[in-house]
Amino acid sequence: MRIAIVDDNEEDRKYLTKEITEIFSEKTKENPQITQLSSGEEFVKVLSVSEPGEFFDIVFLDIYMKELTGIDTAKKLRQIDKVAKIIFITTSNEFASESYEVQAHDYLIKPFNKARMLKTMERIFEDDRKKKKLIDLPDGQVIPVDSILYTTFSGHYVTIYCIDGNNIQLRCTQQNFEKCTDEHRELIQCFKGVLVNLTKVDGLEDDRFKMINGEYVPISRRKYAEVKKMYTNYLIERLRSGEDN
Repeated sequence: MRIAIVDDNEEDRKYLTKEITEIFSEKTKENPQITQLSSGEEFVKVLSVSEPGEFFDIVFLDIYMKELTGIDTAKKLRQIDKVAKIIFITTSNEFASESYEVQAHDYLIKPFNKARMLKTMERIFEDDRKKKKLIDLPDGQVIPVDSILYTTFSGHYVTIYCIDGNNIQLRCTQQNFEKCTDEHRELIQCFKGVLVNLTKVDGLEDDRFKMINGEYVPISRRKYAEVKKMYTNYLIERLRSGEDN
């Protein structure tokens, strides 16, 4: 997740960076990409040379900055990016009406309150969960379905093979793991103890799937006809939804 902290107070920027990093580590196991900027002008300059895929997911904006205020910076942001979550940093709530105008997600009052900050971030995580397809693992971790290639089960451990190469191993039964994945139809069992993510399949070759990273995942002979039908139906649905356009 990309985060910008725009504040002309260096100590406040450092404090927010530390607290946000700790919250992410505790709640999502992610390492957010945090950019510290000392003025609205600097932020707008960075934004102007960014591609849509490089936009920030969350922007913390100090309202009381010299020259370009947080409100003015937010208005410029909204001309380019309509979806970034804006969290104002302020010493009062007197700008409530202006924050509504730029669809601010929340605001934090200085001096910062850790409990209030955690509540704000938890709301963002919940919104993100609803927007993305996320899996709550039995050990408390939360990961995007889109990050999974396939999973295996052996010796009381489930291993999740991720597209970025950072695989996850957790101690649980296959049954308990599959309860976490039930609602995600793209994850199907193709072999005993093996789930494959159909969105990451590059093709079907005899008795195995070829994955987009070049690896192969076996298909059980007993389940082959069923698995092939599920894969074919997935391809048809993807074409109908226009994902390949």
